Amino acid sequence: MTIRRIIHVLLLIFSMMPSSVCLSAPIPRLQGPPLGERWFSISMNGERVGFAHTNVLETADGFELFSEGSVKLKVMAVSRESSSRENYRVGKDLALKSFQVEQTIDGSPMKVKGVVEGKAIKVVIESAGNMKNKSLKVKKKILPPPALNFYPPMQGAVPGKTYNVQMLDVEGIKVKGVEIKVIGQETLPGGVKALHVQNDLYPFVDNDIWLDLSGNTLKESVRDEMILTRAEDALTVQNFIADAAMARKDLILDFSLIKVEPPLSDPEKLQRMAATFSGFPPEFPLYRDARQQATREEDGTIAFKTTKALTVKNANGTQDQSALGTFLEATARIPVDNGEIAAKAKEIAAGEQDRLKIVEKLTRWMATEVKGLAMDSRPPLETMKIGEGNSQSHALLYVTMARAMGIPSRFVSGLAYIKGKGFLYHCWAESYLGEWLAVDPTFGQLPVNASHIKLVEGESPEQMALVGSIVGKLKARVIEQQY
Repeated sequence: MTIRRIIHVLLLIFSMMPSSVCLSAPIPRLQGPPLGERWFSISMNGERVGFAHTNVLETADGFELFSEGSVKLKVMAVSRESSSRENYRVGKDLALKSFQVEQTIDGSPMKVKGVVEGKAIKVVIESAGNMKNKSLKVKKKILPPPALNFYPPMQGAVPGKTYNVQMLDVEGIKVKGVEIKVIGQETLPGGVKALHVQNDLYPFVDNDIWLDLSGNTLKESVRDEMILTRAEDALTVQNFIADAAMARKDLILDFSLIKVEPPLSDPEKLQRMAATFSGFPPEFPLYRDARQQATREEDGTIAFKTTKALTVKNANGTQDQSALGTFLEATARIPVDNGEIAAKAKEIAAGEQDRLKIVEKLTRWMATEVKGLAMDSRPPLETMKIGEGNSQSHALLYVTMARAMGIPSRFVSGLAYIKGKGFLYHCWAESYLGEWLAVDPTFGQLPVNASHIKLVEGESPEQMALVGSIVGKLKARVIEQQY
């Protein structure tokens, strides 16, 4: 994927490092690539800097290889950001048939698509509003980047054998030769049997890959793990994606941003909105309440209608503790029983007894005293003491304080429109005041403007992973905006 190209550029800074060889018997020849989804973390010098997600599907005449990811790498004074979504159709021998790629490198988007016709790849390039056609000559079968690791085990992976293949370089819009060498079988920590191969994708350094004996990539190391891509479970990676998207980190900002045309002219004053979103999986839950309606259309798109209307009628009425008790309890991420946070909440309330006014005070204090920054999420106590955090930090601290004041409240994640950008992933809260009222402690909004679309309730890893599972997949169209 495009991430490989970014690594290629940065590694021009470094010189060659030696590698070790461990020969053994060949593994059984695989009849095809391993099917299904795989998730990966990408780290540089031990710091997580990105992710990758792949999916392999079998088709009538071969396979469909899907790959997406986002990364930000920095070596000395050189920094590059890249995100991509790539789809390749290949034959049973992994030979490229057609492809579609969307990639953004250092803020510059580009779309590339193509099809193999005879001895040429017919390519269409869209960049900066311009369309360009290009024809690439081919002498033998071409592999797409995601197929490189599958190729040796499908050939029998004889230790010591070198395979010379031709690969499509999507960013460079060219065909390049790649040498893949089979090192042999090794046993990784934990007793996992693995096939070790190397390729020369990057200049001056080895690119080492370890596959399990079914052909799944376990890890990929550049320059002795300076840059390490490692297989991880979906929940872990999706939580990382959700956290990075909520924090609006550079490494995932382009990947997560959902642009719409025409843009919302003044989202802070938006009273009503109707919008359709494509890209949601069919099993994704939909939330409907007094301020948001959601309908799944026949074509799979979701139609949302939202309003800013403030409908609190009985903020200080009797509460049904059997139904609302859960929203007053402490959790792993909402430390209601922390004395310092509870004391601060009482100080902010300043003796106020009206629940709506307490909510207003907490929301305004949070927006004023806790600076919004693109950073890792912090626990509520740390956020309160340092006075800065991302939207997730704001929402967690608000919910903790509101619950400490006896106001049932819950953590909410979804989308909000940021002026000049588009829809971005965001966190806010809902407090029960006779009915659920949505408040945004990051922006000081009570109630939230109509650009807020609720996707998930709750702050647990499983709930946050729902958000991570859709980042980068959604496209939107605003049908109506009222001010």
